[in-house]
Amino acid sequence: MTSTKLENNRMSVAEIAKNLNDAGLPPEFGEDNSRFLIKMFRTLAQGGPVTQEMTAKAARESGISYEAADQFLRQMTERDSNDNIIGLMGLSLNQDWAHRLTIGDRSFRTWCAWDTLFLPAILGEEVMVESDSPVSGETVRLTVTPNEVLSVSPEGAVVSIATLDPEADGLPSVEAIWGNFCHQVFFFPSMEEASEWARGKSNIELVSVAEGFELGKLVLSELLGYAE
Repeated sequence: MTSTKLENNRMSVAEIAKNLNDAGLPPEFGEDNSRFLIKMFRTLAQGGPVTQEMTAKAARESGISYEAADQFLRQMTERDSNDNIIGLMGLSLNQDWAHRLTIGDRSFRTWCAWDTLFLPAILGEEVMVESDSPVSGETVRLTVTPNEVLSVSPEGAVVSIATLDPEADGLPSVEAIWGNFCHQVFFFPSMEEASEWARGKSNIELVSVAEGFELGKLVLSELLGYAE
């Protein structure tokens, strides 16, 4: 899959992965911060806001100071009015986001469609996904495990991926992540509908759901190594 051009698409999955990595998505976290991030993801996945006390505990267990952990998290977290973490690198308790993700009886949202394809591997859990097309409103439904996409409805669903400028200053804040990437990444029920939406958008690539899952493994390979 990764070595050939995709029909109706300009870049291969491997080329898209290289573009995102070259543009700083994700940053190079390092071993301690990677282990800390996995702990934080799995704490948030329990279904409630992550308090400063919970963050401090995860930091201690990861061998980093609370101050360093807090500074590290500021560029990739969503907060409530009490400064508790309610969103982390895609996984969110904020019901304003459009993409719905369910783990057992726990309900979440994600910042973009693609988040739903790599989060299961980070969390070590099977998830159910529902996301409405920005064109027709038709709902795309998925079941995703840490290892594969189990089901896709409609079968021909695709996901848009925003490529980034490697010469830019990376994604230094959560607002930059949202504006430059998340707000352009959606599920569509068909390639035809996605192609219509993407017409004239030079930074958009369209991939199948399976290819989007593969893309997540490629882009986040280093971080996912700490999730096993």
